[in-house]
Amino acid sequence: MSSKKIIIANWKQNGSLRSLRSLTSQIIKSLKLKSISHSIVILPPYVYLPILAEQISSNKKIRNLSVGVQNVSAFSDGAYTGEVSFEMCKDFGSKYFLVGHSERRQILSESDVLISSKVSRLLNHNKKVILCVGETLAERKKKLDKKVISKQLVSALGSLSSKLKNKTSNIIIAYEPIWAIGSGKSASSEDIYNTHSYIKRKLNMILKSCKILPKVIYGGSVNNTNSKEILSIDGVDGTLVGGASLNAKKFIEICSSI
Repeated sequence: MSSKKIIIANWKQNGSLRSLRSLTSQIIKSLKLKSISHSIVILPPYVYLPILAEQISSNKKIRNLSVGVQNVSAFSDGAYTGEVSFEMCKDFGSKYFLVGHSERRQILSESDVLISSKVSRLLNHNKKVILCVGETLAERKKKLDKKVISKQLVSALGSLSSKLKNKTSNIIIAYEPIWAIGSGKSASSEDIYNTHSYIKRKLNMILKSCKILPKVIYGGSVNNTNSKEILSIDGVDGTLVGGASLNAKKFIEICSSI
């Protein structure tokens, strides 16, 4: 597996056009001053994607900064009120598509079946999928965390064709223990190592013939004080950053901590 890390900023439903343009500008300015070679991805709210994508693409010297989206429709264009297809997103340079985030699973009742269809459709069109998996605190206390994660992985990837299973460079698994998201309390280094090791073993079983396993990144209260430790853990290929990514200084510190 490549040693190149990936840092993903999930801005969720936050910010205004003015504040996010300013934030993007600060990130671009900092990247110009620092030697950061790994990939950085920003996932802004849909409505600001075109403007921020243009802001990033106009800075030709920044080649490792990309945009993506926080969710995508399972359907192609058609009568699906309120949905946004990947065909629409790609018009604005979106390269990454977040799928299965716990907030969509829990708050918006997205099922494993729906998430699986999104994954298949994106991979069929050679898009990069960031698949979120993770357990609740109750599931963890009952020692069901690995069972839950296994079910999520098998559901999303198990039915893929052999052709799609070999597109591992287009798959990123984001392990986010649900109890850690926004809580300010990250999982311990030991827990992260053990869970990432389990996920990679499970991926090896599901994907079988693939030569290179997908990257597995960690999310859940990642910030500028714990990112260096998290990113140094064997098997952690990057991070998915929430609240801390809304602060340019903190986010750049995270990006520089590798």
